[in-house]
Parts: sequence; C-alpha cells; structure tokens
Amino acid sequence: MDTRHEHPAPGTDTVLPTIYALIWKSHQTDEVFDPEEFEKRIPRLMTWLKELHAAGSLVACGGGGFENHSGGLTLIRASSPERALELAAGSPMNEIGSTELLVWDVFYANLHDASRESRLKD
Repeated sequence: MDTRHEHPAPGTDTVLPTIYALIWKSHQTDEVFDPEEFEKRIPRLMTWLKELHAAGSLVACGGGGFENHSGGLTLIRASSPERALELAAGSPMNEIGSTELLVWDVFYANLHDASRESRLKD
C-alpha cells in the first residue's frame, strides 16, 4: 500500500485541512462480544496500522466503545474520501464490525502522544 504524496501540501487551496476518521463499531453488543475473535485479528490490525504509518497516512488510532458496542477510531490522511474508504477496507476488524467514514475538516487539533510509535515500526 503506497499512499505517499496523496495528501495536499500544507497551505494549498483548502481552507481547513481534512483528516478522515474511520469509526469502527462491532457488529455484536457487549453482551455477546467475543474477545477471542477480536484478539486473533490484532496481528493483522497491527500490520495494517504499520502500513498506514509507513506511508505517512496514519494520524492517530485507538480503541474504545459505544454505549453497548466495542469500537475504535483511526484518523488518516488520504487524497479523497474514496481513497480513505479504500484504506479503511484493509482493516481486519471489518470482518467483525463495520467502519464508517467521517470527513473531518479540522478547525483545531492538538493530538500528540507518540509514546507507542515504536510498535508501528518494524
């Protein structure tokens, strides 16, 4: 997966920079969620995240949940919503959930926690 040079350069004609939020939600509620099915996908999830990171597309990622479903959030840079959806399709978590795309025109962000970045490098 090579996504380098796909995102607009800073200061180009877009008023606000665009980040794509990939919002994953488990198909199963917490009551019946199978953590083993989730855990067995972690190695492939890490490979996907490493590829996004190496290509300069990964902005942030993490897990969490909704009121009664497990979930996750991955923020990426891509050249278009269509390209963001193509990249989102690579997540193995789509096998046990679904991913929605939020096009985020960033007004303000202060996200800097690279304490686990070494896990994204080979």
